[in-house]
Parts: sequence; C-alpha cells; structure tokens
Amino acid sequence: MFQSSRFCQLLLCLSLFSLAEFDVVIALAQSPHNVILFIPDGLRPESVNPTIAPTFARVRDQGVRLANSHSIFPTLTMVNSAAMGTSHFPGDMGNYANTVYMGFPVPSANGSVTPMIENNAILGEINARFGGNYLNEETLLAAARKVGLLTASVGKVGPAAVYDITERSGEETIIIDDLTGRPGGLPLSSTTLEAL
Repeated sequence: MFQSSRFCQLLLCLSLFSLAEFDVVIALAQSPHNVILFIPDGLRPESVNPTIAPTFARVRDQGVRLANSHSIFPTLTMVNSAAMGTSHFPGDMGNYANTVYMGFPVPSANGSVTPMIENNAILGEINARFGGNYLNEETLLAAARKVGLLTASVGKVGPAAVYDITERSGEETIIIDDLTGRPGGLPLSSTTLEAL
C-alpha cells in the first residue's frame, strides 16, 4: 500500500526528470553547495523541539531527519562517528572503540599502544602512521570536498575531525570542536578566522 504523500513525491520526481533536459541536470549537479555536519554526542531526540532548541528543530524539520536511525555496536562515540562519516561498518575501517590498538607507541598518548582516540593530536599521529587516513575509507566530507563542495564539521573533539580525517589543515574543511582557538585545536584558515 502506497502512502499518498510518498507516492506523489515519487511521481513528481519522475515527472521532473522526464521533462528536464540533460544539460540542465548536469548544470544543477555541478553548482556548488555547502555540506555541514553537526555531530551531537548523546543528544536526546525529544530535547530537539521548538521550545528547548528551536533552531535545531527548524533545521531538522526543514532538512533531513533520520527517524529510525540506530547506533553501531558497540555504541561508542568514535565507532559511530567513523561509521556515519564513512558509511562503513567497523569491520571495514577498523575503528571498534574509543581506544584502539595501534601496534606502535603513540607519543602524544604517553607511549600507549591503545590510546583514547578522542584527541586531535592522537588522531593526527595515527593518521600519519596509516598513510594519512587511519580509517582506510573515504569520508563523506572528503568526497564532497573532492567534487568542489564547501565542507565543515562542528562538534566534539575527535568525532568532528573524523568526518574529514584526511584534511586537518583548516584550509579546505572547517573543523570546529571543543579545542578550536586553544592549544591542541585544529587550525582554521585566515578566511574562516576573518569571517568569525
């Protein structure tokens, strides 16, 4: 049984595609857009409402809402961030926890071989050790950046950087987290600093 609104949306999309000329579709696909990922950690869905968080509620209601999303097991911050950022399960990317066995002593983690990776310095070291991408998968923001979209990630230290783990210079993807503007924070470009 079709839901009438879904059926109408599908019918409208099919009609538009059949009427659109190919070069118009390509021009629309090539026009630049912005991609911003906001990464909340432990944000309860019922707290996003017009009274408590009106802006979040408006963005959710006018944008994309995943009404039936579920955490990856184990339900840890870095596992879920990496899964959402790459659209791969932990078995593909090797990120199974907030502490991960690296097989080498990580200097910024006091030489630990199992560092807590919710840390920009540690992420930078393990990323460098694994060829610039410790997840070994392309993230959604990296893919968006490669096709010319403007990208940013705003959130908690660790997960915010994971969404574009291969770009930590601040020149291409804006990453804002708890350490932005403080020691240990990822850099922001001069353009971003001027805009702020």
